[in-house]
Amino acid sequence: MPIPIAIHRYVVPKDMPPDSTSSATPASATWTHHLQLGSLKILRILHRAAQGLVNRLTKKLFLSAYEASDDTYWRRHATQCEWRSLGGIIEYTPDLLAMLSEPADPVYLIAIRATSNTYLERVTIKVKAKKSGVIHQQEITQNQLCGTPVRKALTEIPLTRKSSNGAGWQKLGDLYVKLVEAVDYDGVDLVERKKIADIFPSTCTDSVPHHQVEHWGQYWNIDAINVEKESIKTRYYRELVQSSRNLGRPLTMRRAAYRLLTSHLGLTLTFWSQNIGNAEGIRTSIAQAETNGRSVRSEKSKIVTTSQNTDYPATPTEAGS
Repeated sequence: MPIPIAIHRYVVPKDMPPDSTSSATPASATWTHHLQLGSLKILRILHRAAQGLVNRLTKKLFLSAYEASDDTYWRRHATQCEWRSLGGIIEYTPDLLAMLSEPADPVYLIAIRATSNTYLERVTIKVKAKKSGVIHQQEITQNQLCGTPVRKALTEIPLTRKSSNGAGWQKLGDLYVKLVEAVDYDGVDLVERKKIADIFPSTCTDSVPHHQVEHWGQYWNIDAINVEKESIKTRYYRELVQSSRNLGRPLTMRRAAYRLLTSHLGLTLTFWSQNIGNAEGIRTSIAQAETNGRSVRSEKSKIVTTSQNTDYPATPTEAGS
């Protein structure tokens, strides 16, 4: 008697290649792809959160020192700038600063400030400049602007040399500056339905005599910070090297300690250990330097006034002459 044998037949689509995988594999690959996308999205969110946390922390710890140094620069040099008004609301200087410090890319900086006794929550300006026949434009927003000038980077206007040998800059044409928005403390836009703009031939100077660094969306002058570091270095030399004869320790050890403490890392650690938070160290040094400067100018003024007002006494005449 013949034994019945069950034969199961599988129908394979004509367009399916012989080595095609089963339907379970595409589903697994799809889930893997979704998991990878989800992981990348989570990593990006965590990165942004961590970056925001670091920015807030560093700003809380270091901002005061940068403000102290930048305020000192503007008290000494702001009067030397030419300030042009935009509707009596803000002012800017057409003397763009060419920022050349390494390793950052070269960039133009423009300084803006609110007019006296004015505080603005948010300011937006549009800058256009013609360079080598091409018009470059950029919109800049600054939160919380007062009478203290703020330098912002014009990253959309390329800063390039005339030639490879570094002789001079490519000429920058007229500067067009438009005040787009100026929101005051009460939330009122002072520019609404107004056209406030200015056109002026711009100039450019190198930032070699002064040093600017970028933090938290704007540039800060750090001349006073550098001066304070030099003062720390001088103090270490006086305490460790010059006083070695009065103290019994070997001069070689003291010089080694001096080189270690006055290295770039050593000075940085010493400076920030004295200026974390409220920047008490640098503010005290700046105040003392300004007091000494006023005293010197006062003494010079007294000497000049005395010399101008002094009447030389007449030579006494002898009797009978």
